[in-house]
Amino acid sequence: MRSDYRGRLAVFGLVLLTTALVAPRMTRAAGVSSETIAAIDKIVRDDIDKKKVAAYSVAIVKDGNLALARGYGWADLENDVPASAETVYRLGSITKQFTALAIMQLVEQNKLSLDDELTKFLPDYPTAGKKVTVRHLLNHTSGIPSYTNQKEFVPQSRRDLSHDELLAIFKDKPFDFEPGAKWRYNNSGYYLLGMIIEKVSGEKYDRYLADHIFQPLGMTATRYGHMRPLIRHRAMGYRSMLGELVNDDPMSMNQPGAAGALVSNVLDLVKWHQALEEGALLSAASYEAMYQPTKLSDGATRPYGFGWGVDELAGHKKISHGGGINGFSTMIARYPEDRLCVIVLANTAGANTSGLETRISKLLLGIKEVEVVDLPIGAELLDRLKGEYQLEDDKIEIVAIDGQLFVKPGRGGQDRLKYQGNLTFVPEKRADRSLTFTPAEGRATGFDLNGQGPKVSAKRRE
Repeated sequence: MRSDYRGRLAVFGLVLLTTALVAPRMTRAAGVSSETIAAIDKIVRDDIDKKKVAAYSVAIVKDGNLALARGYGWADLENDVPASAETVYRLGSITKQFTALAIMQLVEQNKLSLDDELTKFLPDYPTAGKKVTVRHLLNHTSGIPSYTNQKEFVPQSRRDLSHDELLAIFKDKPFDFEPGAKWRYNNSGYYLLGMIIEKVSGEKYDRYLADHIFQPLGMTATRYGHMRPLIRHRAMGYRSMLGELVNDDPMSMNQPGAAGALVSNVLDLVKWHQALEEGALLSAASYEAMYQPTKLSDGATRPYGFGWGVDELAGHKKISHGGGINGFSTMIARYPEDRLCVIVLANTAGANTSGLETRISKLLLGIKEVEVVDLPIGAELLDRLKGEYQLEDDKIEIVAIDGQLFVKPGRGGQDRLKYQGNLTFVPEKRADRSLTFTPAEGRATGFDLNGQGPKVSAKRRE
């Protein structure tokens, strides 16, 4: 299991939901030409043709209408099963937005409050005297260690752990920081939210989502991704090893829980987007709360709400979330002011669904792509830039290998940096990101990381 499960009106009664939410509207969206669709096809097929990814399924909604929904590549390589719009993928952390909406439903029913403490629902959870609220769990500011980052987790990832057994992996660990003081992506918080949903509603997490979200919206392909039941159109999951696609490691689907255990297809996620756009299931005030950036105790903000990243793409407001879990990588991005939604699901771990979504969205929004060059780097410049840097809570290493510069995040892997001039570099695998080193002269003391959201800065570690 990947550490990110890898990553901004009155309640409607069920009988009031309109039939428009039951099936995606198939009208070709105005302004999305056949030439644009052909260009998108070419963009998506590139990774398939290079055998980097087994399959993608992609859906695009513009102005409330479905402009594209189709599959590319193979849902099952061993049995030659092609991918389609109906192919069912593990969603990974896209699950979190469903968990967050369920929590907000319970808030509207006065069954809990965002400022309720965790111990109100799980009185035996050891908080060491710290006040951890539901809000902290929703926006990743609790300070509770994420269980997927713990060394004890990986050896147990194939076991069907109970709630108590999974909590034992992290509940007695020291807090990473004081609740509300920092932001750190956290699967433990969302696993705990699933337990709160069960405690407050009296229903199992999977049953609650089925009864209160999936069935009302006609999301017939969406469910908790248990392994034993037969799920029609379920994709197999792969990863790349030494340039070849292989079956990814098995895992117990007990473990992702409310942090990352759902499965779905692009057609159901279109229904989900349409429901959100039309304000179904929650009041306008609750949706507004979900899409607000997180405010830390020192007044700083982070571009994350409740189960959604909240940022922008070249001035276009963007609400999005991705997921990564064994064998799968996913992304859903919504541009509310442009009435655009782009959904990309892949059955290959590490597939750059975020970068693919960004390329598609730029094309649809008329944002000009900046050409990425690959300029030579002199030995003197390499020496000025290499070293260890601190980016928020993460250690980043910049290393020189055979006259090239590489970035190595603290949690493994590396990516070559292509030089663009003026101390600016673009990662080879993430062309939607850039690093600009400072100052302009002498040994670099830091760098600015720019991408889809607000700029963040790193400082050299001495």
